[in-house]
Amino acid sequence: MSVLHKVIKKKSSPVFKFLAACALAQFILSSPVFAANVVLKNGDRLTGEIIKLSDNILTFKSPLFGEVELPWKQVVELQSDDGVAVKLKDGSIAKGRVTLSSQGELVIDQDDLGRSKPLQKTDIAMFNPPVVDRAVKYSGRANFGGVFNRGNSEDDALNFDTELIARTPESRYTVAAEVNEAESAGETTTSNRYLLTQYDAFLSEKDYLFVSAKGEQDKLADVNLRTSLGAGYGYQFFETELAKMSTEYGLVYVNEDYFVAPDESFPSVSFALNYERKFWNKRLVFFNNNNLSVSLEDMADSLLKTKVGLRVPIVENVNVATQVNVDYNNMPPPGVKKTDSSLIFSVGYGF
Repeated sequence: MSVLHKVIKKKSSPVFKFLAACALAQFILSSPVFAANVVLKNGDRLTGEIIKLSDNILTFKSPLFGEVELPWKQVVELQSDDGVAVKLKDGSIAKGRVTLSSQGELVIDQDDLGRSKPLQKTDIAMFNPPVVDRAVKYSGRANFGGVFNRGNSEDDALNFDTELIARTPESRYTVAAEVNEAESAGETTTSNRYLLTQYDAFLSEKDYLFVSAKGEQDKLADVNLRTSLGAGYGYQFFETELAKMSTEYGLVYVNEDYFVAPDESFPSVSFALNYERKFWNKRLVFFNNNNLSVSLEDMADSLLKTKVGLRVPIVENVNVATQVNVDYNNMPPPGVKKTDSSLIFSVGYGF
């Protein structure tokens, strides 16, 4: 603008002065107006635009420094424009002009509701929270493996496992099943089945309550039917496209129906850890699922199921997988080994 002023002073033509003044006015009007101001504890002042406040980090866009992240505890004063959405810790949302005083008092001026009652800085959860997509999102997989030999050797083996998950911000529904059958020279060498249904109700982004029902059969381990009905608390450490991890703690009632051994039923406590991670631009998927159940009547009576493996996509939605399943029963029926393990190779479809 100083250059324009010098040019205007040198030119005496009224027409030129008029055109130059119009150009100067247009330049001023077209310049961005940054209505938000932030004062930090150390006295630094920033002018710009509030992008968001999340996890106690204020993201602020300054015309000089670009986007910067400021610890919320370092902000002592703030004034914003009218378009800031504020989410309070009680879950309510307001939108308007935000003013934070040096005494920690925060006020939201809303065009339609007027001036809100004074709040405290600690009442604020987020600025400009992301829009929540409440549509149901589905994910799942189905893997199949088998060996069928005829001639000098007669061996059959079949493995099938599947999982379907329906997810909303507040709920998650899971159905999973697995079947393993093998026969050699007409004699059954493997025969087990597993079914899980579970419902998770999220209390927050990470905390949830669950109810589950499981059923399993293993002929060679003398298990005609083992059922488990349980409920408890879960914590979702993270759940992104690249990685998932959760733990669960619950109370379970177990009923065991054996072919030969006496039937049993007892309450138990359960612990679960589930982890999945994608590597190499999603070309490799590592997964690990663990579940431990301990009887409340006899702490030595415990069941551990663990599954660890890799899935490698070969074409879109199609993958090859290898996994190791280990089942450990510390007090098995007479004549049954404590540990069952299997190495499985399969081809599957996932979405």
